[in-house]
Amino acid sequence: MRPALALPVRCWLALCGLSVLCGLPTHGQAQVPVERDMPVAASLTLGDVPDAQKRSRTIAILPLKNNLVSFGDLFAPDAPSAVPQLPDVEAALQRALDSHSFVSIKPVGRVRAELADDAAAQPLARAAQQRYRLGLDLYLGLATARAATSLQEATELYRGIYQDIVDPKPLADAAFMLGVSLIDMGRAAQGHIVLKDAFQVQPDRRFRPNFFPPQVNAALANALVDHRSTGDPLHPYGDNRRMLALAGRLGASALVLASLRQGPQEPELFVAIFSAQRRVIEAELRVPLRDADTRLGAFFSRWLSCAPITQARENTPTGREMRLDTSGSYALYLRQPTRRDFHSVGFGAGTSIDVRPGLEWFARLNMYTSLSDPYQDLLHAFNSVRLMSGVGFWLRRGPWRMFARPALDLHLLGDFVATTNANCKLFGTNHKLCDQSSLSDLQQRVLVGINLAVGTHLHIGRNFFVALQGSASTYFLPLTGTDRLNVPVSAEIGLGYRM
Repeated sequence: MRPALALPVRCWLALCGLSVLCGLPTHGQAQVPVERDMPVAASLTLGDVPDAQKRSRTIAILPLKNNLVSFGDLFAPDAPSAVPQLPDVEAALQRALDSHSFVSIKPVGRVRAELADDAAAQPLARAAQQRYRLGLDLYLGLATARAATSLQEATELYRGIYQDIVDPKPLADAAFMLGVSLIDMGRAAQGHIVLKDAFQVQPDRRFRPNFFPPQVNAALANALVDHRSTGDPLHPYGDNRRMLALAGRLGASALVLASLRQGPQEPELFVAIFSAQRRVIEAELRVPLRDADTRLGAFFSRWLSCAPITQARENTPTGREMRLDTSGSYALYLRQPTRRDFHSVGFGAGTSIDVRPGLEWFARLNMYTSLSDPYQDLLHAFNSVRLMSGVGFWLRRGPWRMFARPALDLHLLGDFVATTNANCKLFGTNHKLCDQSSLSDLQQRVLVGINLAVGTHLHIGRNFFVALQGSASTYFLPLTGTDRLNVPVSAEIGLGYRM
C-alpha cells in the first residue's frame, strides 16, 4: 500500500470494517467494547502534517448527566446515593484526553465558567430569574394561566444562555413548575411533555413527598419513566443544531457528551463526541462504569487517530481568520444640494483579519452610481468611490458574528453638478442665462471623514457566510464644500468566505 493512501484506508477499516476489533461503534450503534484492546498505531497521525504546523484541537467536556437515581427515591430527597461522585467520572474523561498530543482541553469547570461569565448572558439570567419568581408568585396566587406564561418565558431565557450546563437547577425549577401549572390547567398531555423535558435537564432530581398533590406526583413519576425509556443518552444537552451553536460559543472543534444509565446488570457510561466540523456525533461508546478508566483512553486514542488534524496557516498565529466578502450596496445622502433625495446604488468588497480575540483590522472599497432625483436638480448621474479602513470589534455567538467598525473614510466624487435654476437645466451650465452662483460643483473633489459600520455575519456553512451591514459617515475635509454634500448612510447585503 502506498504511504499516501495508508491513512484514509486504515481509518476506514478501523471505523467501519473492523469496528469490533477497534471497539469504536459506528453512529447509531452502541456496543460494549470487547475485553481485549488493540494497540493504537501511532503512525496514523504521523507524516500527514508536520508537527510544527499542527494546530491543537480544542475539545470541551460537558457536565456528566446522571440517570441513576432509582424510581423509589424520586420522592425521598434525603435517601443516600450509591452513585459514584460525578466529578470523579468527569476527571476520568479529562485524564483520558490529557495524554494525547495536539489537544487543548476545556474541562467541565472551565466550560461552566466561560458560559457563566459571558457579559451578554448575565442580564438574560437575571431576567429569567425574575420571570421564574413572578411565575411562582402567580401560581401560588392561583393565577395559573399567567403563571404558565411567565414560567415559559423563564425556561426559554435559561435555555438560550445554556443554563442547563452552567447550573441545571434554575432551569429545572422553572420547567417543573411550568409542567405542574399546565397539569393544573387541565392540559395534561402538554404538561407531561414539559415534565419529561425537565427530567432531561436534571434527571437526578428528587422531590418532597407531600409538596405536590397526588395527581402531580403521579405525573412526575410517569414523566420520569418516559424519560428513562425514550431519552437519547448520546444527546443529553439537545440536538446537533444546539451543540453546533454551543461549540461555536466555546470555540471548540469537538464536544464530549457523557451520561450515566442503568444497564441490564450494572451502571453504564455513555460517551458521545460531537464534531463541529461534521455537525454530527462521529464517535460513541457504551461501557460498564467500572471499566471506564481503562476503556476511555483507548476510545479517545482511536477517535483522535482518525480525526483530521488541522494545519496551521503559515505566518499566521493559531486562531487568526481572514474574511473576504462582496455585496450589493445602497446609499443615501442626508445632506445634499437637491430639493429631493437622490439614490446611489453599487457594490462593495471588503476584507478583514482577526488580530486578536474580539479585535480585527479591515478595509473596504465601495463604488456607487448616483441616480437622478425627482426634480432633476442633479444634472447628470455621477460615479463615486469610497475607501474605508480601520480597527473593528467583533463578538461571536454560534453561527452569528456581530461587529462594529469605526473607520477613516476617503470619498472620491466624480462629475457632481447640481442646481435648482431652471435656465441652467434648459440651456446648460455655460449659457449666459444660467446663474453660476446657483451651481453646486464638486467635480473631482476628495472628501475625508469618519465612518461607523455595524453588521453581522451569518455562517451558512463551514466557511461561507451571509454579510449584512449598515453604516454612516460624516466628512470634515476639505473645510469648504462639505456642507453641500455630506452624511451618507448605506446598507449592504452580500456573501463572504472565511479563509
